[in-house]
Amino acid sequence: MKTRNVCLLCTVLLIGAAGVALTGCESTGTTDSAITITGSSSNITGKAAVTLTAVLAGGTNSTTSLALPLVWTVSDSFLGGIKSSAGVTAIYQSTGKVGNNAITVRDQGDSEGVAVVSQQ
Repeated sequence: MKTRNVCLLCTVLLIGAAGVALTGCESTGTTDSAITITGSSSNITGKAAVTLTAVLAGGTNSTTSLALPLVWTVSDSFLGGIKSSAGVTAIYQSTGKVGNNAITVRDQGDSEGVAVVSQQ
């Protein structure tokens, strides 16, 4: 009888532990969605500025598609940086140096997109 009670108790504890381990594993972000970055040019020469636009991949250019505000970053500030941003657009300004600069945009739901500006 004691062995049966111990086995039953162990079973209940294991089921309870499995339930606790699985609780809270939901994703609240939109990480399964990528952002596409489009621009007036991906190849620039000199100290040029490029207008970049973020669109939820497979979607339309609507501010309701992305969780605003967007956060724009560059991989190499020596090559250039984000001069300004508003809504779904940003202005990238080159320093005139030669190289490739990765521009990343992330929305508040953790969707992300990357584009590369080639500077010659």
